[in-house]
Order: sequence, then structure tokens, then C-alpha cells
Amino acid sequence: MKKLFTDLSIIIPTFYPGEIINNCINSLPQEADIIIVDNGDDPELDNIIKNKYPRIRHYKIGDIGLPKSFNFAVEKSKNESILITQPDVTFEEDAISNLLSASKKYPNAGILAPIIFENKQYSPYDTLDLNLSKTGELKTKKQFKSINIKPTGDFCAQAVNATAMLMKKNIIKKVNGWDENIYTYLEDIDLCMKIRKNNFQIIKIPKAIVNHVGFGSHKKENAEKAELSRNWHFCWSSLYFREKYTKKSEFILFFISNFIKYFSKVFINLILFNKKKFKINLIRLRACLNYVIQKKSSYRY
Repeated sequence: MKKLFTDLSIIIPTFYPGEIINNCINSLPQEADIIIVDNGDDPELDNIIKNKYPRIRHYKIGDIGLPKSFNFAVEKSKNESILITQPDVTFEEDAISNLLSASKKYPNAGILAPIIFENKQYSPYDTLDLNLSKTGELKTKKQFKSINIKPTGDFCAQAVNATAMLMKKNIIKKVNGWDENIYTYLEDIDLCMKIRKNNFQIIKIPKAIVNHVGFGSHKKENAEKAELSRNWHFCWSSLYFREKYTKKSEFILFFISNFIKYFSKVFINLILFNKKKFKINLIRLRACLNYVIQKKSSYRY
């Protein structure tokens, strides 16, 4: 079993995760090549790794976002098998060994993913239906649909999120890794699209279970800033993703509908003196404007 894990690299991107990362690390096989890619200047994380996990490779690379962090870590990884995860994820016993066993069972799998639980409940966002056409193109009439029926056996999925993914380094290289135009949000769905377009499968493994603390990757004192950042980047990434995978006319309609929606909500919440909703919708509106002017995911906090 130890040999199984010594041939595995585990990648964890961080941005001021706080103590919660201890739970993640302690659920991982310590024989694995564990890589932390630190997007923050985080003395607390420095001390945690230095005092508790000196074997972990820790790279401080600045605030560059998830795709660049993943691509950086893949280049640094020592092994062909690569597992990516997040600081607020813990793996149940045998979850990782079951994923590794599945990689031998399904040689054409581009991504093998565990099933996800949040607050001891099966996550409604465990698997996503992208509303793809028969030719594999994205349709825009419907939003992505979550599938919240707990599976009883292995199954193919259209897309999974980056809570945890087991992949092969050579396949990551073949699809050119993660899209570095994205800072965060939908980078995992974009990767799933590329995996599928290259005729690899995405397979969920119910015998591999992880527990995820929703929005738990940041300290509580950063909650408000993190919420604004999430809203900005999700809006920007949604526009970028739609332009990348749909017809130009469909993207223009998608952009206009979002712009009008956020502009209206800014105006309404300003009149109602709803400060919180005003700030959130203003940040979304700013993301729309930024996309038109710069087409660069540039918001930071």
C-alpha cells in the first residue's frame, strides 16, 4: 500500500486557509508527494508546515489563481498519478486507494472523482449536467444542472468540480492543462470539456468519499472580502466560459441578459438601501464591464 502512495502526487492550492488545512493534510497518505501551492504571503501556513509537516513541498508563488497554481504544481510533481484537492476537504479511509484502484480499472479515464458530502449530506453539486448537444457542444438555453441522486455504482459524468480529482500527468499535458486566462471558477468545468473533447472519460467512484466544508478554504475574518471576490470571479468566468464554448450570437445574448440583470439589481438595492445586495450586484456589474474592456480576470482582494 505504501508503494501505491509513493507513486502519487497530491496538489493543494491555498489562499490563507487557516487551521482547517490540518484536517485535509491529516486525511492524506503521508507517503505521497504532497505539494502546497501558496497564493498568499501567509506566516500562519508557513508555521503549520514547518512545525507539523516538514516533508511537504511548499511553494509561495503569489496571488496567481487556481489554473496557474495547478499547472505550476503539475510541472513540479514527481509522479504520473496526480490528485488535486482543496484545504477544506477531508478524505475518508480508503478513498484515495479506491481512486487509485479505479485508475487501473478504467485506463481511458481522464478524471476519476470521489463523491462529495457537505455537512454529512450528499452534495447536490457532486455532479453537473452541462446541457451538451449530441455533438458535445454547450447549449445556453439552460444553466448547468446539478444531479443530487446518490449513486450506487461507478458512472460516467459530463463534469465534476475540483473538490477532488485524480488524473494522469500525461493526459493533463495532452489537453494543455488548465486555462490560465481564468483566475478561479469554472476552470474545473473547462478542464472537463477539454477532457471529453479529447475522448477521455470522467468517472465518479462512489466507494471514494470526501467531506467538503463549503466556502471553508478561507479564514472567517476574510468572509466578506471572499464573498465579493467569489461573485466577481464567477461572473467573469461565466462570461469567458460562454464565449469560449458557444456561438457568438448566443454569447452576446448571455452577456446582455447578465448586464441588464445586475444593473437593475444595483439600482433597486440602492433605492431599498440594501447595502449587502447592492455591493454584491455592483461587483458583478463591474465584472461584466471589466470583461468588455479588458477581457482579463483581474479582480483581487
